[in-house]
Order: sequence, then C-alpha cells, then structure tokens
Amino acid sequence: MRRTAREKLKACTLGAAVLTALLSATACDPDGTNNGTGTTSSTPSAPPSATVSTRPSGSGGATDGSQDSGGGSGNSGGSSSTVGQGATTACGESNISIAATIYPHDSVRHLLLTATNTGSKECTLYRYPIVRFDNGREDQVGPMESEMKEVRIGPGKRAYAGMLLFRTGAPTEAVETMAVSLQGRVSNADPDSGPIQVPLPDEADFLNIDDNPAVSYWNISREKAESYMFKAAGGN
Repeated sequence: MRRTAREKLKACTLGAAVLTALLSATACDPDGTNNGTGTTSSTPSAPPSATVSTRPSGSGGATDGSQDSGGGSGNSGGSSSTVGQGATTACGESNISIAATIYPHDSVRHLLLTATNTGSKECTLYRYPIVRFDNGREDQVGPMESEMKEVRIGPGKRAYAGMLLFRTGAPTEAVETMAVSLQGRVSNADPDSGPIQVPLPDEADFLNIDDNPAVSYWNISREKAESYMFKAAGGN
C-alpha cells in the first residue's frame, strides 16, 4: 500500500514538471517574441535622428563661430584686424577724404582726423596717417602708443585717428596747412598715396604744434581714437 502511494506521488511530481516545462517552452516575451528557444530575439528600433539646427539664409553670420573684430561704440561700419591679415585694396587719395575736428575748451591741443571712404569698394587703412604741416618733413609727426591694426572701411564708412598737437608749457610754432598721406600694406612709415589736403577746422585759422606732435593708429571707433589721444597728453 505504501509503494502504491509513493508511485502515485512520483507520477504526480513528474506530471507537474512536464507541465511546467511545457508552459515555459510556449511562454512569450511582452513584445510577443518567442523566448523559449533562445535563438530568436527582437531587433531594437533605430534611435530617433538628431535635429539639425540650420542658420537662416542671409543671416550673414560666420559658420565657424568666429566673430568680426570690429570696434566698439563709434563704429561707423568698418572692421578691423591685425596687420598683415587683410586682402583688400589700400586706401589712397583717390578714394579717401579726411576732415579735421577740434574740441571746445581744449586750447586746440588735440585734433581728430576722420577718414571717409568716398569710393565704391572697401579699402584698408594701414598703421597711422603720415601728417605734414606747411609741407614740412614727413617724420615730423610720430605715432603715439595705441592699438596697431589695419582698418577696413566700406563705401561711405569712416575711420579715426587722434592727434596731440602740443603739450602744456612746451614751445610751439604756428602752422596754417596740413596734408595726410596713407601707408600701404608692405611699407612701414612710408607713404603709399599722394598727399591729401586736410582743411583746418572752421574755428581755427592756424594750429600750434610743439616739436613732437603725435598721431594715433587708425581705428574704426572714434571713442578709442580719442582715448589714446587724450591719454598721450596725460589727460590734461
């Protein structure tokens, strides 16, 4: 009697094991793929493609993240870069006019030169203007300490250079005419253009200069040119 019960228990256990194996063999993954044999697996779907940001056409922005190194406030539409990197035509007497401006309550110690591109194409101003008074020596006016850049200006645009004419207490001489020549890309302190006659400001029939007047390098920012100009005189 015991043997029969044991055999029944064994048969029942065996039947349960077979049933479990059968259910396991026919079980499915949640996505419906048969996972019982281990030989078939689902292919993962491709990840969503990244959204490509495009720059609107005609934005004029640089595509490499670079920025124009134009001037600060006072910029009249030109651009500037370090000397030697430009590729435009040098400005000359045929496409540049120059005006002179004095400052109220300044005893005409400082002078602002404004160069305007009168041509139809962009041109480049190199280093500093070569200034001559009364047809004097070209090296009479030396460069003052200021930022040295080549300045590119488009048609109708402007660039500036500031001048210190004399220092307080220094002996001076009166001059009645002024001319400016422009430097070229290769030359250094050597005129590349013919002299451009610069009328004196309406408020001044003559200018007083000492034996060491100075001029700043060209800048597209009027404020920067003025800051160098007044700094050269020690702010006085």
